[in-house]
Amino acid sequence: MTSQALPRPLLPDWLLRQLRPMSIPVDWTRVCAVALGIGVPQLVGLLTGRIEEAVLASVGALCASFSDLTGSYRYRLRRVGVAVVLGALGFAAGAAAPGPWWAAAAVLAVAVPSVLSSRMGDLWSSGGAHMLTFCIVATGEKSATLSVVEQVAWFSAGELLLFALVVATWPFRGTAPARSAVAGIFDATLRMLDAEAPVAARQELTKALNTAHDVLVGGGSMSRSRVRDRLYLVYTHATPIVEASVSLVHAGERPSLRAREALRTLARCMRTGEVPPPYQPDTAGSPLAQALDRGIAELVSAFRLAKHAEVSSEKERVRLTFGRSTWAQVLRMVLCLALAEGIGLLAGLDQPYWIALTAALVLKPNSGSVFARTVLRAVGTVAGVLIALLLLSLVPPGWWLLPFIVVLAAKLPVAIDRHYGLFSAVVTALVLLQMSQGAEFHAVARLVDTLVGCAIVLVVGFLLRPLHRGPQLEALFADAVASVAEYVSQSLAGVRHGRPALRRRTYRQLADLRGALQQQLMNPATASRAERWWPTISVLERVVDAATEKAVRNNPQDLQQAQRLVSTMRTTTRQLRSTDVRPAQLHDELERVYAGVAGR
Repeated sequence: MTSQALPRPLLPDWLLRQLRPMSIPVDWTRVCAVALGIGVPQLVGLLTGRIEEAVLASVGALCASFSDLTGSYRYRLRRVGVAVVLGALGFAAGAAAPGPWWAAAAVLAVAVPSVLSSRMGDLWSSGGAHMLTFCIVATGEKSATLSVVEQVAWFSAGELLLFALVVATWPFRGTAPARSAVAGIFDATLRMLDAEAPVAARQELTKALNTAHDVLVGGGSMSRSRVRDRLYLVYTHATPIVEASVSLVHAGERPSLRAREALRTLARCMRTGEVPPPYQPDTAGSPLAQALDRGIAELVSAFRLAKHAEVSSEKERVRLTFGRSTWAQVLRMVLCLALAEGIGLLAGLDQPYWIALTAALVLKPNSGSVFARTVLRAVGTVAGVLIALLLLSLVPPGWWLLPFIVVLAAKLPVAIDRHYGLFSAVVTALVLLQMSQGAEFHAVARLVDTLVGCAIVLVVGFLLRPLHRGPQLEALFADAVASVAEYVSQSLAGVRHGRPALRRRTYRQLADLRGALQQQLMNPATASRAERWWPTISVLERVVDAATEKAVRNNPQDLQQAQRLVSTMRTTTRQLRSTDVRPAQLHDELERVYAGVAGR
């Protein structure tokens, strides 16, 4: 009897994953902020008859909403604040252009710092992208009645409205989905330990783990912050706890009340941001109960170390130098935008900016596979145009259209997190409906412009492909570990001359490594491999932070111990360059180095 081979899927696995939306919980603070930020200007415009000003304000709120991603309260304020400032600058540059050719020149000029900002961290990368995006929007939405100053003022008013709404989320800062998702792991573990039907409870625990993974790793934004990194650290350390708990349930054993209370405390601390108290494992009880205690103790210890790590040097992690790959991204963006603007101007299109806007959105740096984004942008735009055409054919402009604008605005934060194609569909339909309130807007023409912009990106991206092949992850980590080893050597030896410059160079190299990994995490073809390397970045940063603290306190380490730590890192560097080092092995080695540097 012969076995039949399973049919092969028509699409590759990575593309199928890219087409599948992530199941990420809704952040209601963002939903409410964006719905009000975009809906209120439209409402005021309808009440006062100042539709053009209302459209500009709602577009400004749209600019700020793109940067409002789930994270800590301070992180959200900083991210939206940077987007408000840079978005307004980009819009002013586009609105001030006196003619079409000057507008094209302004777009190309803004494109260079926009791409370079992608190497300066997540906040500046996001702000730089919005600076370019809304510079292009301003070149296409010229007002015949408002001055440039008035246009920029109304646009900025919409941005500031959204920023004020984000500020107002302070009372709800502890309910962010990332915190709740990680806390849900411990809640589900406790329910499984107490459940009469352990199989169903085990399935709920699996669902909680999958949800936490999607929120922390699989989201479309992949924004990074200290809080998010600490939550990811907890997620990775939760595995021994989950395994021990499942084993206890399978064996019919009950964990101690002390362990249960520790799990409840962890769930509460994940939601509020508090630091859990120290936990010492119990040597009594069965081997499975001891394994659960050890898992809790290791997680608490790792979290406390990460929480109390020196963070004053975070400002050093801004990328101030640019390599070959960065200038290749600049060249690709400028070429695509030059072609897009040239085609729009030479073809005599009524609103040529939409082609350039498509190219800028697809080529946004640090956003993963350009091919996948191009395909999803095209598919999403087609869906968005069809939605807008349907609504515009059935619903008259004005008051009747306002509820649909508010609903689409509320869907925007969910779409950003879950799927780029879904985001493209929602934002396309939303912009078409917004513009239809103030002027005639040709939806079908925008669809053609989008497809032309996608074609430009695919052609130019294919021609410049050899320029984007960077070094392997092992080589990048080897360079980073070597720099950290050199810095640790000088810091622990009490060397003062040249140490600040070396510290800045080390942080820049770690920021470059983080950016490269973030790019691969956003690419579904390489995401699973990059994820295995991700926890190591945080350990390297903590090693540098601990060494900095020793140097600032003028507390040199024991010379022999310092030499052993540095020797371990240099051996690891050689192994990364010559052999196949597993990410988990590197992570464990660096954790031991960190414990030695920090004196733990």
